[in-house]
Amino acid sequence: MKILFISYGHPQSSFLPGGGALRIHKFSEYLTSKGIEVFFLAGNFPGAEKVKSVYHNIFLGNSSSPYSSLLSFSILLPHFVARNSKNFDVIVEDQSPFYMSFSPLFHKKSLIQFQAYVGKEALRRFPFPLNFAFMLNEKFYNRIYNCGVFVSEYLVKAFGWDKNHKKYAVIWNGVDEENFNFPSAEESNFILYTGRFSWYVKGIDILLSSIRKLKAFLKEKNIYFYFVGDGPDKPKIVEEVKKYNLPMKISEGWVSSQSLLRQIYSKCMFSVLPSRYEGFGLSVLELASFGKTSVVSDIPVFSWAKHFCLTFRKNSPEDLAEKIKELVMNRELRQNLGILARNFAKDKTWGKVSEHFYNFLLNL
Repeated sequence: MKILFISYGHPQSSFLPGGGALRIHKFSEYLTSKGIEVFFLAGNFPGAEKVKSVYHNIFLGNSSSPYSSLLSFSILLPHFVARNSKNFDVIVEDQSPFYMSFSPLFHKKSLIQFQAYVGKEALRRFPFPLNFAFMLNEKFYNRIYNCGVFVSEYLVKAFGWDKNHKKYAVIWNGVDEENFNFPSAEESNFILYTGRFSWYVKGIDILLSSIRKLKAFLKEKNIYFYFVGDGPDKPKIVEEVKKYNLPMKISEGWVSSQSLLRQIYSKCMFSVLPSRYEGFGLSVLELASFGKTSVVSDIPVFSWAKHFCLTFRKNSPEDLAEKIKELVMNRELRQNLGILARNFAKDKTWGKVSEHFYNFLLNL
């Protein structure tokens, strides 16, 4: 069997790594171990030619900048699929408002994988008329597919597939099984943000505003924020930290060492993810596997995490500051929520969710 995954993002991309790309990477490794020949079609980026993996990588488009990379990928993708679809047994396209492969027009066994829903946030994030084009894409393009995979029950409803008779499965994101065997560490004096440094989408402006409000409190308690990740808005974050002398530390880039990342996860007090919209929020699940709770915005996509996380009102720095302060002051609450978090994550390892995806493919 030969499978083609289509997603602009790639786990080793300097332009767009992300949780969705990691999911495809994990599935691809698992399927390869089952004797399936896997091809991962992603957007081009600097250094792509040096990427090595157990599956095949195909990088499409221009690599001179993030914008030219995404634009060229979007333009070239339908032509690539039309020309090469016969070489694959199954085609799996990640749903995105930024590109369309039209693979069902060329291949009967095509399915779409839903990892994010932007909705009306597109109107605020993108300029006219691109915002309306992206909204129309998100609303109507998926209807040409008869088979889909969703990372959460929320996305099934968001895209309206709960009201049609198409075939679909909800298959969670996962975590590394090694997380559960990692030696527990004494809690340190930092709060964690981990992920892409995207000012609007991830709500980093909201978080920085909250940190400004908590500045005196955090310094009194000798607590700081640790931002781990990278992204296009890193210079803007660095500027804010210097301007307001915020108690923050920022990683030099993506932490590629899994051992070091696990140390950071195991030592943090808790994490914060103040997103305006999300696909899933993989970092929350990863932190949960270490017995750590998080503070998340009250957007519907986080409904799966609300029983072991604290939620704050979306776009409210004041409410976020209060929830951060509550967790800092209540160690017992952090620990109790952490126990619930770890129990929730136990059956969601990458091995188990990849097997679920493998069985779904076999049933096609």
